[in-house]
Amino acid sequence: MNMARASASVSVVDGKIYVFGGSEHHSKHDTWAEVFDRKTQTWSPLLFLSQIWDIETPQNKNIHQSVVIEGKKIFAVDEEDQSFYILPSECLLSITNKRDSKLGYKNDWCIIGKLLYCRGTRGRILWCEPDELNWKEMKGLEELQDSHYGSRRSFKINKLCSNSAGNIVIFWNSESLDLWSAEISMERREGGEIWGKIEWSDVVFEVDPSSHSSYGVKVLYSAFVYA
Repeated sequence: MNMARASASVSVVDGKIYVFGGSEHHSKHDTWAEVFDRKTQTWSPLLFLSQIWDIETPQNKNIHQSVVIEGKKIFAVDEEDQSFYILPSECLLSITNKRDSKLGYKNDWCIIGKLLYCRGTRGRILWCEPDELNWKEMKGLEELQDSHYGSRRSFKINKLCSNSAGNIVIFWNSESLDLWSAEISMERREGGEIWGKIEWSDVVFEVDPSSHSSYGVKVLYSAFVYA
């Protein structure tokens, strides 16, 4: 990259990699965002942003999360919970003026169908409409949360992602530090609430008890492939 970055937000659209924020110099228009073209193997600044931003927009903010919607539009939320869309193909940025309804820890955002999902605290999976950012908790997972720790207060998901079937996949460490995973399908019921159903759940990595390790295994990235 042209600028050293840490904890930047990344999205992929049309085979190009877009990187936002994460730089000590991110207040400058020409360094706030960069794009990597895999065909030419080159990085370049996202210059069109500097042509349309003014002092009221988040050019001097780090991006908290970003996800790709419908394969072409990047939806992002900055560190002050202001949301906006970036449409690279049309060199367009649109400020939504919507702000996150629930402040606090939310990570691993993903888009499934037309809804946003993420992991919250205490093993909760949250969902919302992208245009509203009114987060709600997915229902129906209490048995999974209670069966492993006896109390959902102690249950913690350490990775959430989606698979090719359009289901959510989560990873967490048991009390013995083994790595568990579960696949969850979603159903929208009367009243508009999202309910989750556990399709399967099992240990995917066992920690050797003789290792005396005090740390569980963490998942950095997960992808589903077919042999």
